[in-house]
Amino acid sequence: MKIVFSLFFLFLALNSFSQEYLIRGKVVDNSNKEPLVGAKIVVNQVIKVITDYDGNYVVKIEKPGDYTLSVSMLLFSSETYTISVTNPITTFDIFLGNSQELEEVKVIGNLVTDRKTPVAVTKISQKQITEELGSRDLPMLLNATPGVYATQSGGGDGDSRINVRGFDQRNIGVLIDGVPVNDMESGAVYWSNWFGLDAITSTVQVQRGLGATKLALPSIGGSINIITQGVGNKKGGLIKQEYGSGNLLRTSLSYNSGLSASGWGMTLAASYKQADGWVDGTPSQGVFVYTKIQKRWGKHLTSLSGFMAPQEHGQRSFMNPIAYWDAETANKLGIVVPDSAQVPTKYDNGIRYNSQWGYFTDENGDKKIKNASLNFYNKPQITLKDFWIVNEKLSISNLAYMSIGRGGGTRIKNSSGILSDTTDGTIDWDAMIKSNQEYQFFGITVPNIDPTYSPVLFKSNNYLLASVNNHFWVGYLPQFTYNHNKNLSISGGLDVRYYKGTHYQEITDLLGGEYALSGANKNARTDMKFVGDKIALQPYNNHRDGLVTWSGIFGQAEYTKGRWTSFVNLSGIVNGYKGVDYFEKRELEVGDTLLKIGYNDTVTYQGTQYTRESSGLEYSQTEWKYIPGATVKIGAHYELTEYSGVFINLGYLSRTPQFSNVIDNNTNTFFEEIVNEKVQAIEGGYNFANTKFGVNVNGYFTNWKNKPFPFGVAVPDPNDPTETIRVNINGMDAIHYGGEVDFAYKLNKKHSFEAMFSIGNWTWNSSEVVKVPQYDVTFTFDAKGVHVGDAAQTVLSLAYRWEPIRGLFVKPQFQFFDRYYADFSPFALQGENARRESWMMPSYSLFNLYSGYRINLKNNALLINGSVINLLGTKNISDARPLVGNSTAFDAVGTQVFFGAGLRFNLSLALQF
Repeated sequence: MKIVFSLFFLFLALNSFSQEYLIRGKVVDNSNKEPLVGAKIVVNQVIKVITDYDGNYVVKIEKPGDYTLSVSMLLFSSETYTISVTNPITTFDIFLGNSQELEEVKVIGNLVTDRKTPVAVTKISQKQITEELGSRDLPMLLNATPGVYATQSGGGDGDSRINVRGFDQRNIGVLIDGVPVNDMESGAVYWSNWFGLDAITSTVQVQRGLGATKLALPSIGGSINIITQGVGNKKGGLIKQEYGSGNLLRTSLSYNSGLSASGWGMTLAASYKQADGWVDGTPSQGVFVYTKIQKRWGKHLTSLSGFMAPQEHGQRSFMNPIAYWDAETANKLGIVVPDSAQVPTKYDNGIRYNSQWGYFTDENGDKKIKNASLNFYNKPQITLKDFWIVNEKLSISNLAYMSIGRGGGTRIKNSSGILSDTTDGTIDWDAMIKSNQEYQFFGITVPNIDPTYSPVLFKSNNYLLASVNNHFWVGYLPQFTYNHNKNLSISGGLDVRYYKGTHYQEITDLLGGEYALSGANKNARTDMKFVGDKIALQPYNNHRDGLVTWSGIFGQAEYTKGRWTSFVNLSGIVNGYKGVDYFEKRELEVGDTLLKIGYNDTVTYQGTQYTRESSGLEYSQTEWKYIPGATVKIGAHYELTEYSGVFINLGYLSRTPQFSNVIDNNTNTFFEEIVNEKVQAIEGGYNFANTKFGVNVNGYFTNWKNKPFPFGVAVPDPNDPTETIRVNINGMDAIHYGGEVDFAYKLNKKHSFEAMFSIGNWTWNSSEVVKVPQYDVTFTFDAKGVHVGDAAQTVLSLAYRWEPIRGLFVKPQFQFFDRYYADFSPFALQGENARRESWMMPSYSLFNLYSGYRINLKNNALLINGSVINLLGTKNISDARPLVGNSTAFDAVGTQVFFGAGLRFNLSLALQF
């Protein structure tokens, strides 16, 4: 019997020693949730393993108990954890990176939580930006996102535009680290101002619909939140060189110090680019500089960041008829193409053609490019923020920012009515300069001067003007989050902004001449203008200021219990508007001579310096007008299983009007009939995601009421039928509804698939007879049931990613765009044109190809990436609107267009250290 018991206990002992225990999990980058390859795991300072290509690790131990697990990874701070092992398998995922900094991003950046927040959202990772953006503007990457349509407009660098669910970017909230960047007067977004931002972007979140953004944003279509990299995450840097179509050369540098033991850290980035442009005559040059200094002290995380991107780029500003660009496409559409030899206009110029540039001869005799449409701008932005974790329940953030924009765009003022062109259709600048200095009089060349002026100067009939749009913008965003208990979280804050936009036109180049004339009396000395002088050729081009204030308050409650997560968001704002219109005293009398002083304080005449006693400006200004607005949003998410859930959200937005619908820039007076826009929205969806497969299905319905026409609508002046006045016409409504689906499937480590399909039905929903009593004007329009233009209402995207060996990938992508109506004004649908559809452009598809190879070195990595956009060179019409002089575009003949770009490529080589 003793032998039996001895054998039994021996068996138990042997069995316990043979029992195997596992600690397993995944090591993930806390900032973007990407798996980390090559992280070293050490258990009790003895057992060492390395994470695999998916960030997974498995550690075998002999017996249960408490273990010390340390993880280290190049570019990250090391972390140590204590793990209690009681079961045969213990799962422990590790997130490397500053958790306090991540919490700050969630609060300030208004990020949503997967399978929790009840909104339709798409996240663009840093990895995807690196692999697929190439040399394109950021919006072009989002064309694979449901409900999104983006084009490069005229093709200039930074001139892209984006629509979400049929709403243009004036109706989409764009934020950088939670700071709103839409223009405070017009709501517009100028992507050329953000060149280089991709170098320090960690992720981009696209929330469609009213979303869950806490701020009182005037976004109807959605919001785009760009989150930059944090100091506390990765330690190291990157050197990158790119070459692409249009002789693009771009060099980028970035470095992140990580947080030191004393809590200090810094991120630095810089980028320089130059290119000739894919479109003819659209050269670009730009510099991007970014600095972020961060300090963690106690429970505070404080940072000071700033960036600027001074740039200039040539533009192709004018659409033209289809035949003007491409006769083959015109013929396919049934358009008769005139013989260029028989008509003044040249046709079949090619889709890269641009008439707004040419060569000139500089003082050294060299030929240089000059573009009549040149955009130049610099918009530095400085942000100071502090994130304070007061205790386990309460966190408080304070954010202050300032933006100072300087720049504008140029165009030709052609007083003679004649532009000199070369045989290839570009501007002959040399001939234009010569014409400003001399002209033919009965076959004799004589100077282009007016002897009645003293001193005698060359007069410019042609010169370059810049429409300058400067601004000064400051804002303050304090907010808090209070976790009352494990179920209830309450947050709120303020959104305070002040904006001053200054607008005027000034002469930048007299093209060989020495003065120009302007004003009603062009023979008066007081109308002489020189380089740097401000000039008003039309009432709306007056020197003026637009002042806007924004006082907002917002609050949100989020409740989670069991499988339910719900939220209620309330926000209110008061917008203030004020207009200032300046007039110039242009002369100073010296003896019998009137001197033109412009906007300078002094002028020298015949050796004597004369000083004006005042600025020489008179102005008219409106009073401040304050208009309130509000937003209510509620939503709920129900977790069906560990991997799936459904959601619904509803919202109501009373949106304050844009500046151009409050103050008439022509007269600097308030419009009558100023009414808020009203938006009602409902959305629902289903989502499923596990390690292999993910799918999102969404449906939405948005009712947009009182959409105004920017700057009002021109109607006949009852006092003078030959003139027009501008009035606000209310009552234009639109209904946008549709469905979206996107999915991703990872078959194995080598093969994965992505797909997206969205279909919308966006139509105008108004037929009105509007009376404007103060002008005794009646305005009639009927756009009911007519499709909204300016974006494709059906979009499809398919992609397949193949990784034949570790580090190498090839990704072909197919995109299809259909049911795309030309842009037009629905207010123009009157009389026999009532309820008439605008022209629907031909559907088109694009085939893109991305590839890259990562070579892991000892402590560094070499990254090689390439992209080819529109690999097959498919001709496509990307933008369309009515011809000049037409109010609507009902067919291809009456439409002016831009063609999308053809084949473009980008190659990059980067060293990550």
